[in-house]
Amino acid sequence: MGTAPKKYTKVNGIMKLNPEYKRWKENENVAEAGLNKKPEPATTVVNSAQALPIVSSMEDHMEMNDSLGHEIPFAESTNATIEMLQEPEIAKEAGLAPDDMIDELGAVLAKYEIPIGLTNKLMMLSEYESLEFIVDDSGSMSLPTDSQHPITNQPMSRWTEAHLRVMDMVEIIAYVPFEQIGIEFLNRKDRISLKREGRSPKAFKEYSARAIDNVFARGPAGTTPALEKLQESFLRGQGHSIARYFFGDGKPNGGQMAVDEIVKLLRYRPHPEQNPVTFLSCTNEDAAVEWMKDAEEVSQVHMHMHIHMHCIFIFIFIFIFILTMYNNTSMHVWFVQ
Repeated sequence: MGTAPKKYTKVNGIMKLNPEYKRWKENENVAEAGLNKKPEPATTVVNSAQALPIVSSMEDHMEMNDSLGHEIPFAESTNATIEMLQEPEIAKEAGLAPDDMIDELGAVLAKYEIPIGLTNKLMMLSEYESLEFIVDDSGSMSLPTDSQHPITNQPMSRWTEAHLRVMDMVEIIAYVPFEQIGIEFLNRKDRISLKREGRSPKAFKEYSARAIDNVFARGPAGTTPALEKLQESFLRGQGHSIARYFFGDGKPNGGQMAVDEIVKLLRYRPHPEQNPVTFLSCTNEDAAVEWMKDAEEVSQVHMHMHIHMHCIFIFIFIFIFILTMYNNTSMHVWFVQ
């Protein structure tokens, strides 16, 4: 068998599947199939017979252009990101070969219906020294939501919903370079740290799933010391660049006084652009988590930032897409930068 050409190339300024690779692959398929079998067409997409609703991969893009009869180029930022993903050093950081990096990332983007044009924003997660998930494990997290389990279609608890969302987020992060993922809880001392350590995305997903399942196996119990946990997180993270994601279902201990202190903490934290905070509610009782929205609004006004909450932010776009793909989710998201 001949040496495979580069799978992706730039033609007239547009990143696309290399025609030489396509011809090479089809020739390889002919040789493997033999004379009595019809060779499979060259494709880079898993389950390619199934139509995808949006362009999540290079193959989707090629098929769309073929069906339209003319070329629709990627945005400049998308082209730049695809080129970057083919850099051996970048791919190695994600535990993949350069060509596999694009294909496997495209497959997971398709799973969550995330457009490939947002890949450049996903890659920005690599700029943080840690991605911290802070999960409310108070007793009320055992209460049911109006959400249904995506597999059983049965009602699930707030705790289960938080568990599933963390798993979803980590699955996507597995396909891009990152430093570490930390998961901790309001009422526990234990904290887990997930690092790639040379693992492929598949191996990392399996490793992280075991760790996350294990830590969520212990059910919620206790109160809601949200202020204390955020203070602890910022104190421990001084001088570091950390993106934080707070999952909760109610007001913090101390009521409005604690909320005011949280707002003050967010307002005056050093280098806010390096320490974004995202609040994700785990309840359908909006009044119980109104403080999260208030904290976001007050903090943004203080810094003269007027960003609509449901726009796609650099730091949380993957979570917006994950959460909105579940039409019956009870989660809401508030972002503070």
